[in-house]
Amino acid sequence: MNGTRRADTTDRRAAILAAAVRVLAREGIAEATTRKIAAEARINQATLLYYVGSKDELLMAVLREMMRLTAEAARTPLERLIRDAAQFSPRAAIRRSMRAFWEQVEAAPELQVMQYELTLYALRRPDSAWLAREQYNGYRAVVEELLREAYTRAGTRCAVPFDALARFIVGGLDGLILQFVSVRDTARARGDLDRLIAAVIALADGNAHDTGPAHAVASGAANPGS
Repeated sequence: MNGTRRADTTDRRAAILAAAVRVLAREGIAEATTRKIAAEARINQATLLYYVGSKDELLMAVLREMMRLTAEAARTPLERLIRDAAQFSPRAAIRRSMRAFWEQVEAAPELQVMQYELTLYALRRPDSAWLAREQYNGYRAVVEELLREAYTRAGTRCAVPFDALARFIVGGLDGLILQFVSVRDTARARGDLDRLIAAVIALADGNAHDTGPAHAVASGAANPGS
């Protein structure tokens, strides 16, 4: 009996989160009232607040759900590639995972706008700013895990520490997403994505010049007038 009740609660909460995502993506945070979200979920406000608490708590739960879905989108193509052992390589894993993730960006750019809104919303509140930081730490951790798994499975070495390469990937994709949701130039975005993938693979292969802080300091010391 308790198990059935827990399952019902989980299902109801999932339905509320899905409704909240739809309303937030369609109308933005400012217009996404609990009344509208409750109507979208086909429940009354009292029931909605019983399951999720306040609007702030609901927004934070939505952000966590978007983090989970993003991680799932990145992992799925790698799992498919692993099953096809003949096609597997770290390069292929990087290429397919990044392109599969980008397909989701193109399919629902409004969800990306919503995530940016939620991130800024969290950052502006001292008691929830940690969640915005955790969001990017979470994305980095997912990518780092995928990289480590790919290189371990292939038995090859990555020329860049996995955590550094993961931050580079997340930062690069974040910039491309922000440009895409602002301009909506699909052809240009895909070309930029291909260049980002090439840069990631070059770094991983050790074929890119080091442009980190130590390199910048050394260059400055050698060219003090620059």
